[in-house]
Amino acid sequence: MNDINILEYLGIFAFAASGAHVAIEEKFDLFGIYILATVTAMGGGVLRDIVTDVGIPLFFENYTTIPFIILGATIPVILRGKLKYNNMFVIIDAIGLSAFSVSSGIKALESGYNLMLFLFATSITGAGGGVLRDIITNRKPEIFKTDVYCIACILGSILLWFLYPLLGTHVSQHISLIVIFSIRMICYIKKINLPVIHKN
Repeated sequence: MNDINILEYLGIFAFAASGAHVAIEEKFDLFGIYILATVTAMGGGVLRDIVTDVGIPLFFENYTTIPFIILGATIPVILRGKLKYNNMFVIIDAIGLSAFSVSSGIKALESGYNLMLFLFATSITGAGGGVLRDIITNRKPEIFKTDVYCIACILGSILLWFLYPLLGTHVSQHISLIVIFSIRMICYIKKINLPVIHKN
């Protein structure tokens, strides 16, 4: 298991916890909580695999993610009312965003994707699950309202696109990981958001 795999599993855990947390807020039953946790954790990757036509989505062939989804969803259930989606989860979520984006980016580069498809693959893998979570719960997707989230993914992915042919896989993926994570966390801590355009 390499560094990216470990970070991905942390991200799956965090995304599942995020989905479960929202499901509890929306008063979903126990089944709904675990379904929303799964959609949040794996939805982006499934969407990517469907659009890029790689066959059966990886989630349905690789069962190693299931324990992390179950664990991530169970903790908010057990600690409901006592656990807030705090800084710890934001940090783990940022790690997951970075790992998902970079791992998808490396696979896209190795598959010879053009730039637009490459950016789609990295962005949808990192942010797609959260968007699906918000759509299912009838919320406006958070990434379009407040957080510098998908933008961090796009900027780090563009860097990966240019560094990969120059520095190779190992160095370029780690630089991209650090950039995505840093942008996400700095914007979260400093409360930096893109401007919202209001009607006059």
